[in-house]
Amino acid sequence: MPSRESRRELIKSQFGLHKLLPQQDLMSDQQKGAGAPPLQKPFVEDAEIIQLPEPDAAVLTERDINACVSQRRSRRQFAAEDIPLENLSYLLWATQGIQEVVGDGYASFRTVPSGGARHPLETYVVANRVSGLAKGVFRYLPCGHRLLFEFDGEDVSAQLAEAACGQAFVGEAPVTFIWTCVPYRCEWRYPLEAPKLILLDAGHACQNLYLACEAMGYATCAIAAYEQDAMDRLLRVDGENEFAVYLAPAGKK
Repeated sequence: MPSRESRRELIKSQFGLHKLLPQQDLMSDQQKGAGAPPLQKPFVEDAEIIQLPEPDAAVLTERDINACVSQRRSRRQFAAEDIPLENLSYLLWATQGIQEVVGDGYASFRTVPSGGARHPLETYVVANRVSGLAKGVFRYLPCGHRLLFEFDGEDVSAQLAEAACGQAFVGEAPVTFIWTCVPYRCEWRYPLEAPKLILLDAGHACQNLYLACEAMGYATCAIAAYEQDAMDRLLRVDGENEFAVYLAPAGKK
């Protein structure tokens, strides 16, 4: 197991190393002239795509930002009722929605900040009770504000709870957000600093989920306790070029 000291290095800034190491050892793929990685993971042409409703502030029941900030809590209990697709659409937009694509697809400006506008996260949702959406695992496509159907299965919710260290409420929630990272999307520009920036990005996205949930009378709870291999297997990602970093179930209070 890595020492406590070495684990703490992940939290520290690496930008100062640029003054200490040879420049050739610090050149990013961007500096070497490599093209930028895509803004979102590709998908096959015949994939099942669901066009989401346009994000609409009409779903919000609380417009006072001070109230949303002061009332924010981690909540682990959810009402039994379904989430309307319009509400899920707003939550997805609030956490990763694209507002502008710049530089011929080089970068995107979104509802959350990201170091160098790299946005290395992918958003998966495990839908249990979403009106107008079949049960299953979906991936958010921020380019075009759509959902990509990934797969379904009778035991997905049980697998999710088990992968989340046995936390049953994670699998029972109407919908659970799972953020993965595609590290190279950030490493392309920041070869040393990427790990810290990726984790900061996950925090930005989840905090927006908290505030958006509060604004529409929903509950959510950030989850960092999960078994890495089990969660990656559940999402069918390779655990190397893409892997889970954070998750949060959500539903009406």
